[in-house]
Amino acid sequence: MTKRKIPIEIDVHFKLFGKEPWEVIYGDRCVICNTRIDEYGFCSCGSDGD
Repeated sequence: MTKRKIPIEIDVHFKLFGKEPWEVIYGDRCVICNTRIDEYGFCSCGSDGD
């Protein structure tokens, strides 16, 4: 586990998503924006990965 660098009280990412950035599981890349598709099937452009 990576040590927390931002105090949990001000960690906006953790408040929004309930996990740390390094805990996200990625799969293939999106054919539209070429970013990785996360475990929920979304990428940076917001399109569905499938």
